[in-house]
Amino acid sequence: MTWLAQAQPLFLAGVFGWSGVLKTLAGDLGGRVAGTALHRLLGGVVAPAAYFLLGVAEIALAVSLLVDPGRATAFAAAVMSGGFIVYLGYAAIAVPRAACGCLSKRKVRQTWRGFARAGLLMASAVVAGAGGGAGGGTSSAWWDRPSWGAMALVVVAEAALFIALSAELDHLWLYPLRRLRVRVRRPLAGVSDVVPLQASVSVLLRSYAWRRTSHLVASDVLEHWDADGHRILVYNARRPDGGRGTALFAVPLDGDAAAIRFTFIDHTDETSEQEALAAPR
Repeated sequence: MTWLAQAQPLFLAGVFGWSGVLKTLAGDLGGRVAGTALHRLLGGVVAPAAYFLLGVAEIALAVSLLVDPGRATAFAAAVMSGGFIVYLGYAAIAVPRAACGCLSKRKVRQTWRGFARAGLLMASAVVAGAGGGAGGGTSSAWWDRPSWGAMALVVVAEAALFIALSAELDHLWLYPLRRLRVRVRRPLAGVSDVVPLQASVSVLLRSYAWRRTSHLVASDVLEHWDADGHRILVYNARRPDGGRGTALFAVPLDGDAAAIRFTFIDHTDETSEQEALAAPR
């Protein structure tokens, strides 16, 4: 399958060219390499220059892959891909939370996807070298008796796989797909809209009503029920003079803390009941 080998220089040139242009055209090289493993490896002074030179080398390799595809350029691509794997290995050990800084201004923590991406480039270079002529020959150049349809299919498939393995590019395809899936599948459509008890308790604990009356509360929530747009929360209560009773808070289900009402039922005198609107006056 000569066309498979012929397609690899096109794929590799696209990847290295894109990566090189991003590196060389970066306006703030210091900001691009800050927080990356390259910064940790070479320091803040040398790292920006090395980053720029790497971009120039990638562009030169991309041009060589297009102009003179063969075993020599395939070997150079394999060496560069191997260097990426070594770099990622160093980063995983020395600075596991550092970004790669390879393909985007976005700094994302490296995972197995980075190694798989570098491995894809290595495999592509090996295939290109296996089909290339001796030295820098072009017996399997992409323009030599090409099978354009098959080559295009291979390049597009490899490019799609490369993008899928690039965490820096997730915002271009993965996040939009996830949002589309949520809109289509509506995962919360069948979920009950009943307000959780903890939500009502949380509203109460942050309210003025609670700050005004919490000194009376002597237990956790004992009972609760919903009525007329409110959740009634029942607590044991104790007055400062030692009298015991029950504290009831009516918490609006819409979360309006200013509308919470408080009632104290004195157990020492069942006919006595105090009610107050626990909101600032």
